[in-house]
Amino acid sequence: MSKSSREITAVITVKRKDCEITNYILQTFPDASIERLKIDGKTTTHRISFRSDEDADSALPEIKKITIDTVKTGKRIVWAKGSCCSACSVIGNSEAVIIGSRVVSPEVLSYRVSLPGISKLMDLKRNLQREGMEFSISDISFDEGNAITDREKEIIFSLYEYGYFDPERKMSLTQIAEQMGISTAALSEILRKTLRKIVKDYVESKL
Repeated sequence: MSKSSREITAVITVKRKDCEITNYILQTFPDASIERLKIDGKTTTHRISFRSDEDADSALPEIKKITIDTVKTGKRIVWAKGSCCSACSVIGNSEAVIIGSRVVSPEVLSYRVSLPGISKLMDLKRNLQREGMEFSISDISFDEGNAITDREKEIIFSLYEYGYFDPERKMSLTQIAEQMGISTAALSEILRKTLRKIVKDYVESKL
C-alpha cells in the first residue's frame, strides 16, 4: 500500500433484527454483554459475557441449538459461532477489519472498523444502502501520520460524497459550497491546500 492511501477508521451503527444469538441473549439475560470477535461474511463468532457462572450454564443448551459451534471458555464467558445476521454479512464481505463492536439495543449494533482508504468506506456504505439497511457512519478519522487537518479531512470527505471527483461531476464547487454553508472562495482554497499536501506526500513517497 502506498503512503498516499490513508488508513481510515469509523463507527458504523446498523439497525437489524435478525441475529438469533443477540435476540436470545438480550431477551433472556439482559445483563449479559456481547462482542463480535470474528466476522467472515458467512459466520460470526460472538463472545458472550454473563453476569454469573450460573447464567452461562443456563444459557448453553439454548445457545447450542442456534449456533454452529459453542464453547464455554471461562466461568462467565461463552464463545458462540453462528450464521451472520444481515449487518455482519455486509460488513464481513467488505474489506473492513472489526476493531470492536457493541450492542446498543436488541435491534441496533455498533461496529468500529478500520479500512485501507476512504474509497473502501464508500464501497461499504453503498453496499449497506443496496441491502436497504438503516445505518449511520460517524467518528471518521484518518491515520494520525497524515498532516491534513481535521477541517481539511471533513472538506475532502464531503467533496467525495458529493461526487466532485467523479469523471462526470455531479455538482459544481459553488453548489457544494452552498450546501456546506461556506463561500466558494473558502472551499476552493481549502481544497487547493489539501490537494497540495496529498500530491506532495505522493511525490515524496516515490523519491
